[in-house]
Amino acid sequence: MKSTELIRLFALDTSFIESQNFLAGRLLRNLGDMGRKNYVNIYITDIIYREVLSRFEKRLLEEGNKIDSVKKTIESHIRVLKNFNDYAAHFTLPELDIAKLIDQFKKDFDAWISYADVKILPTKGHTIEKVMNDYFEGNPPFGSAKKKSEFPDAFNFYALDQYFKMGKKECYFVTLDTDFDDALSKYVTPIKEIGEKLDTINRARELRFGILKQIEEIYTSSKSQLEHDAKTYFSEYLEEEANAKTEIRGMAIDHVESFGVTDFKFERYNIVQTDEFGAQLQCEAIVPYTVTLILKDESHTPHLNKSDFGYIGVEYSPYLIRAEKAINFYITISLDVESGKTNARLSDADSPTSIDIFDDWDYDFFLNSQKVTS
Repeated sequence: MKSTELIRLFALDTSFIESQNFLAGRLLRNLGDMGRKNYVNIYITDIIYREVLSRFEKRLLEEGNKIDSVKKTIESHIRVLKNFNDYAAHFTLPELDIAKLIDQFKKDFDAWISYADVKILPTKGHTIEKVMNDYFEGNPPFGSAKKKSEFPDAFNFYALDQYFKMGKKECYFVTLDTDFDDALSKYVTPIKEIGEKLDTINRARELRFGILKQIEEIYTSSKSQLEHDAKTYFSEYLEEEANAKTEIRGMAIDHVESFGVTDFKFERYNIVQTDEFGAQLQCEAIVPYTVTLILKDESHTPHLNKSDFGYIGVEYSPYLIRAEKAINFYITISLDVESGKTNARLSDADSPTSIDIFDDWDYDFFLNSQKVTS
């Protein structure tokens, strides 16, 4: 293979598919569209196929339990609304039909595989000797700890290496699993970020059709408004998430006192999809934000009389949370060849680690604590 030839072969790991919220992820859908158009070739092994189904089922069961928790929270926190028939639906959330949803996801996953022309590589017949040697020698993905849980990953990677070695082709292995960081293969290269690779492929293709200049002009002229829209998008998400939280590490949240998102800029953009009507851009930004929560410490025995702030003896603690999150915002560029009209709009957002504003607060972002006794 010539060193200048673009690699258009992508093997997917379960960790990447799950990080995309399975089939709901924007990048996964863009990749599927490129696979359908033959811009790229996509591969998974039969191990990954089974593992994705298993992980989806596990996540569905976990989130089903969260729904049950939400139902209990509603029951205990807004009981007064039971006085009004119009709000009855808040107390009768539908039950999840887990078996039906699992079956539907399998059908949808199979349909996506067919749509994107994904090739499923069999792992049956591969010798165990190489994998066992890697295990005992502490090679990736096992590491020095010799983690037995990595055997499926090891067989998956070995099967990919043997397949592309046989065809003398190079492939990107899209994985968020850090155990593959030091994996050595002449034919399979682990990567965490796929956006830049798709950008290179799309730019090489669209250079022939003169669309790159139009995309750049539309993006540049709309950038300030798009960044403003992205700030609004994240601010609304932040407000919704903060107000939905009822406790942190066993401490009840009395209310959200304030929140804010600092201005930010898109650092760069990747062209992750193109067609005759426009393009899809992935714009990365580091988004700084703050939230002040008022926590209620009910460990003290309250007196019988109440003050304006609750029971006397209950302590309220303001906590300022200051954090930042790497977010990928997606911009849809629309081109109307006949009229010459163009448009750029914010269409979606996600994060490599999911947009979870509470994921590391519990441990790292409790700042400026100050007790207030009512």
